[in-house]
Amino acid sequence: MYIDGDTISTSQEEVTVAGPTISRRQLSGVLRRLRREKQMTLEAVAERLEWSTAKVSNFETGRTARPSVTDVSALLRVYGIADGSREDTAILSLVRQSRQRGRWSRYGDVLTGEYAGLEEEASRISTYEPIVVPGLLQIPDYARLHMQAASAPRVDSEVERAVEARAQRQAGVLQGDGPELWVIVDENALRRMVVDRTVMRDQIDHLIAVSEDLTNAVTIQVLPVATSFHSGLVGPFVILEYSDQDIAPFVFLETDTDGLYLEHPEEVARYRRLFEQAQSIALGPQDSVALMRGLIT
Repeated sequence: MYIDGDTISTSQEEVTVAGPTISRRQLSGVLRRLRREKQMTLEAVAERLEWSTAKVSNFETGRTARPSVTDVSALLRVYGIADGSREDTAILSLVRQSRQRGRWSRYGDVLTGEYAGLEEEASRISTYEPIVVPGLLQIPDYARLHMQAASAPRVDSEVERAVEARAQRQAGVLQGDGPELWVIVDENALRRMVVDRTVMRDQIDHLIAVSEDLTNAVTIQVLPVATSFHSGLVGPFVILEYSDQDIAPFVFLETDTDGLYLEHPEEVARYRRLFEQAQSIALGPQDSVALMRGLIT
């Protein structure tokens, strides 16, 4: 592994150096992989460094918010990475990158947690939404209505900040070189917008335009009311996947504060199966567009 300009290169692949959130997650994956390659347990590493097992584990799970160069260097020496080597330089570059302030920090008043930073670096985003239009596809007027109708509504200034942040998230994902985005939305989520027919029409027009735009990597499927998929038993979820093998995929379940991050392979596999089930019974993209057109004619 070594640094080449703005890219970290390995013998297997090249990945662009990213923002602090994803850099920390990438660092965690690298440290976990190096330990396993040395066939060392967390306890054995902790004993060598006279640390607690929890401290070693926190580096591998990303719970160490601002990892120090000194601590990571100590880990690398245990794993046999030579001081000053290309691999050492590349990994310590990740450490420094992970300690910087991310571009989403300026929206810290309306965005909680680190999801936005993880989202923008994903190579594939799979989302199922039974209740509302997914945030990445919401038009501003729809987003405002949704936020104002929330159980803990925000004041107008907070709503406008949140809408601005959402627009920034959309710009990074919906552009031509953005990640692959696969959306499955329940028909009921579209029909709930009938309280404001103008917003409903504009929002569905936007969904149709995005679905028919050949320059993006977005696929939209509508799950019709008549299907047998028990969406109420599942709830909304997002699966984020990455091209870097050191960044493990995870499932995000949104809550009123931040959200739950499910990372165990068994949990991710379960939600992949649920998403594939929904894919198999939802309408195809063209039929989904036809259904959406029918809702506004």
